[in-house]
Amino acid sequence: MTEAHMAEAQPAEPVTAAYLARRGVAPQWRLFVRGLVETLDEHLDKEGRAALLRAIGRRMADSMPLPHCDRLKALESHMNDALGAAEWGYCQLAVDVEARRLLVTHAAAPAIGAGEDADGGWIGAVMEGLYGGWLSQQPGADAALAPSIFVCAPGEAKLGYGRAA
Repeated sequence: MTEAHMAEAQPAEPVTAAYLARRGVAPQWRLFVRGLVETLDEHLDKEGRAALLRAIGRRMADSMPLPHCDRLKALESHMNDALGAAEWGYCQLAVDVEARRLLVTHAAAPAIGAGEDADGGWIGAVMEGLYGGWLSQQPGADAALAPSIFVCAPGEAKLGYGRAA
């Protein structure tokens, strides 16, 4: 990807985004979410847990439907309105022309470490479901496509959405 395309998708400073992600989780939910994720780990294999978390993300998208958008900036704006209302951080959308895919950079998603997943990387599967749900609601969406996370660090997630070139 060229530097010009990268500039469009730069999130907040990673340390700031990670801090906001940890801070943004209400204390009354931390133990519950940690217990939930650890219980899923006890009863499901890694792919089973990821599939369940993607389904939860999809339900979240269904609960926060977006209007049809014909411009990328409008879609990003509506996504950020929904994310802001849920206190789930924010996103930036960009197009990677060379790889023929949409890039989603999400900053400040809730981060709760659980079990062996101290950085809260389980949230990546939720993000795949959330963005997959939102993108599938848009006109011309291809049901065979699903976002795939390629970076998941405290305070930042990056997803790609498109056909392999």
